[in-house]
Amino acid sequence: MIDFYGLLKDTNAYKIVKGDKENGRLSHAYLFVTPDGDNLLNYLKVLAKTIICEDGSPCLNCRKCKLIDKEEYVDAMFFPKSGDTVTAEDVSLLIDEAYLKPIEGKKKIFIINHGENLSALVQNKLLKTIEEPPENVYLLIGAVNDYAILPTVKSRAKKISAENFTDEVIINALKNECEDTEKLKYAVSCASGSVGEALKLYDDENLKETLDFSADMIVNMQSSKDVLTYSVKAAALKDGVNGLLSALEIIFRDMMVGRVSPEKVKIKDVFEKIKNAKGYSDGAIINALDKINEAQKRNKFNANPTMLTEWLLLQILEGKYIWQKLSE
Repeated sequence: MIDFYGLLKDTNAYKIVKGDKENGRLSHAYLFVTPDGDNLLNYLKVLAKTIICEDGSPCLNCRKCKLIDKEEYVDAMFFPKSGDTVTAEDVSLLIDEAYLKPIEGKKKIFIINHGENLSALVQNKLLKTIEEPPENVYLLIGAVNDYAILPTVKSRAKKISAENFTDEVIINALKNECEDTEKLKYAVSCASGSVGEALKLYDDENLKETLDFSADMIVNMQSSKDVLTYSVKAAALKDGVNGLLSALEIIFRDMMVGRVSPEKVKIKDVFEKIKNAKGYSDGAIINALDKINEAQKRNKFNANPTMLTEWLLLQILEGKYIWQKLSE
């Protein structure tokens, strides 16, 4: 079993909430942001226990802590109640419950998972409770990003972000879950600090194929004709566009790091294939990473995978030639 408290306790996000509690200045609303969407609810439970537990910060063993883990503590409500996103009916229930006194403890807490999926209607309906909450009522909103969170909500909630975990921390957290140590190290090195991503990559039998394809593409893509060819091939990848974007980000980051500190490269066998790729100046690599980041954002909003891949590869190719001209 993964120790999510052990993972979160050294982060600034946890320390802020713990410090606020110890100093008697808990915020009425927190917006917790982490890219690890697969484990978002587990992190939210740690923070909820930190706020609610009266025996520690948190003690993890009291009745309240154990019931929060099971989502059965009477003064902690989890949303959405069903489906993937909070509905207007969910918010109505939350508002009604917020004005009822706690039953068992001194505080009530409402936990919203995947707040990035909240509609504008739902967020606006939440605003009054966020602005003028009843005494001892706390709202904890978790999201993988805050792009879709309304400015009015963001300005009234205290934003806390979980920084990416180090490879060592993730390996220690997962070593009892994953028997193949070498495979785990390889997956973690590709996971960009995300526990959820590391687990998925550990189980991904196609990871090496996607990395090798991406490395070949970076080395050999020279024209718009090549872009079309590789876009078609990318569509057939079993890992899909998510896997391709992750692989490209890993490779370009290694390309940049390898120029200064080759010993810090994460995927050494792939780095050997791309380290001498022609035309990639520092500026071209930074441009590629910027465009990959933009593609990842577009992908979250359900962009067409083939069109997104073509757009990204053209942007990488164009950036490479622009920086070549600038250096001449």
